[in-house]
Amino acid sequence: MTLPSDLAQTAPVDGMALLVRARLPRRKDSRWEIELAPLTRMQAWNVTPLKAGDAVGVLGFAFHEEKGEATLRAEYLFVGRRVYGLRSSPV
Repeated sequence: MTLPSDLAQTAPVDGMALLVRARLPRRKDSRWEIELAPLTRMQAWNVTPLKAGDAVGVLGFAFHEEKGEATLRAEYLFVGRRVYGLRSSPV
């Protein structure tokens, strides 16, 4: 995995400080469970339903100090050129 070097400049989101501090997980799990927003919020954002094999990017939070299961709570979802702030309501 890699972070885009220009992530903070190219992602049109309101969490600039979050994007600047983004780091890859230290854990080496080969499989992570991604917790997206509730379906009502996904629909409010007009997120196109995802299919198996779709390429997406996710910026989010793991458990404190990455303890416990390999689970990431998605804060932002990147699909194509779209960015969805899953923990907030669309404006």
